[in-house]
Amino acid sequence: MVNITISRTFFSFLLIFAFNLHSEDQSDADSFFGREAPVYPSSDHLIGWIDSRQILTLNGEWSYIVDPMNNGLPETSFFGGFPKNKIQKTGMELIEYNFETASKIEIPGAWNALDERLFFYRGPVWLYKKFNYSPKKEALTHLYIEGSNFTTKIFLNGSIVGEFVGGYVPFNFNISKYLKEGENILLVQTDNTLNESSVPTQKTDWWPWGGIIGDVYVVETPKQFIQNAYLQLNPDNFSEALFKLEMNEESSGHMIKLEIPELQFKAEYKTNSLGAITETIKINPQLWSPLNPKLYEVKISSDAETISDKIGFRSIKTSGQKIYLNNYEIQFKGIAMHSEPIGIAGPAFSKAHFQKLLLTAKDLNINFIRAAHYPYTRHLAKVADQLGLMLWEEVPVYWNIDWDNSNTLNIAKNQITRLVQRDQNRASVVVWSVANETPLSSSRMKFLNALLAEIELDDSSRLSTAALLSGSEEQFRSLVLVLALQGAKSQWVSLKEKAIFRLILDQAKIPIESELSFSLSIDDPLGESVDLISYNEYFGWYYVTFFTEQMMISEGTLRKLMFEVMPDIKISSSFDKPIHISEFGAGAKYGNHTNKIWSEEYQAKLYKHQLEMLSNNPQIQGISPWVFKDFRAMLRPLPGIQDFYNRKGLIDEDGNKKEAFEVLADFYKNKWNK
Repeated sequence: MVNITISRTFFSFLLIFAFNLHSEDQSDADSFFGREAPVYPSSDHLIGWIDSRQILTLNGEWSYIVDPMNNGLPETSFFGGFPKNKIQKTGMELIEYNFETASKIEIPGAWNALDERLFFYRGPVWLYKKFNYSPKKEALTHLYIEGSNFTTKIFLNGSIVGEFVGGYVPFNFNISKYLKEGENILLVQTDNTLNESSVPTQKTDWWPWGGIIGDVYVVETPKQFIQNAYLQLNPDNFSEALFKLEMNEESSGHMIKLEIPELQFKAEYKTNSLGAITETIKINPQLWSPLNPKLYEVKISSDAETISDKIGFRSIKTSGQKIYLNNYEIQFKGIAMHSEPIGIAGPAFSKAHFQKLLLTAKDLNINFIRAAHYPYTRHLAKVADQLGLMLWEEVPVYWNIDWDNSNTLNIAKNQITRLVQRDQNRASVVVWSVANETPLSSSRMKFLNALLAEIELDDSSRLSTAALLSGSEEQFRSLVLVLALQGAKSQWVSLKEKAIFRLILDQAKIPIESELSFSLSIDDPLGESVDLISYNEYFGWYYVTFFTEQMMISEGTLRKLMFEVMPDIKISSSFDKPIHISEFGAGAKYGNHTNKIWSEEYQAKLYKHQLEMLSNNPQIQGISPWVFKDFRAMLRPLPGIQDFYNRKGLIDEDGNKKEAFEVLADFYKNKWNK
């Protein structure tokens, strides 16, 4: 009788299935092929001081399965359900996937760097890891992921743990209730798809590396633990520091001990009703600087745990148009970079990756790095702390974000908050940046001011900025006239092009005997809100292409004329604040010595003229040319030259130095020496 009942039930199911497939109303059939999405919990508040926690690393070999139709999610269809990890026991079970026999990948690592078949792929990929664990009843266990691009769904032992939207920054989940004694199965779906409402948007000038791009840890804490702690020097009184601490729960009366042994400092404080502490402490540290990157061991203890870190103490601020480190005037002698290691495909994520990048960059005689255009892993700032390099850190609010979308704003706020909370104790980090090259609008202003306010909640001890575009149509028309006047006077210009230049001047009623120079004022209204006026400019590279068709003059002529007028170009701002030139540069293929565009010689020549121009502008107190190393970019297909690399690097992807490398190194050593 039981068998008959089962058969009838199954037969009825088939009839309903068949009927629904042919029904005019497809709602039932749709529910068969696509189920209602479950609730994916959001991640917990970020756990700080991660390197001193009780951790089990899950770095190493993982299995992966590519899922371009997104079939593996439990909500996708009857045929999906990867989290259940159905396996063959007898050889007779029908399965559509097998993680045990699937291809392997090293984590951290981007699957589109490690599997050439996935180089251009943008979509879901599943990552699978087995690990043994013995949970403790009186402890909490968390899964900590340093970075994963760009939407991440996590399953443990078949159960939904949660979802994190937004790449590059760390996140963690409490997984205590999902763990089992012995073998545990962790399944992570990473999806590097971007769209018009994501952060960044779907079009970027860097590679959308997919997968888990930072360390993966199982972290054990007490049930009541220190969530995070902040310790930074008072910028107005170098014998004081602000100490802030928060527990994971709102509970008063926790006794917390703060120790800095080398400074012979030891004190105890009690948490308030919110489980927090805010105190001003008296210390007298050696100040961290590029010439003296002094770090102190700091220990924080409760009855249940001790966390520790190495922290440097320094002050960074501006006054008028100058920048001051520890009350001494300083210039940011910088370079911009992307998070890609030298000689290795994919994203940089380890201490070794960043040590090689930063030690090579120091050959430029720099003291500053712009870490563009997104957060790197925590190892960057920790290495910079040790090497004495100041850092600009940034979130990927890049080009034209969906400014009016509240979900987009929440992603960006979450990114900047997690970046600040992770690196708030790094002495090397002196600048937080909220955007790059964003077009003017009232919605954009509201969006970016919300991000600046988010920074202020956690840390007001550093400079704020955004890399701006500026210059009005009227201003660039005046540049056309300056080029025309220079062309009309130059002996090497052809008679045909001289005639065109004279016609342009006649129409503007400018006598050829005139003296003209070009001035650009950075007037983006965001300048009111930030501490550092940062500006991306490409005189001698992109700007020339804007004018050649309008003027009917060859690019070659305009490029040469641009070099002639560049030393006299004036860059200023109506805001009484220092200017940082956050980008300039030119593309060059290493080994190309044609003396034409894309050659090492052209890049070096552009650097010489740019540096002469910038050193003649007193409001400019920092520069970070674009860029340190050639990096992968889907926007750059030019065969034989770019081959999907942005070639503006001063070294190529393997670390070979181009001629402009020495030009910049000499400038920093001999001409900019504050």
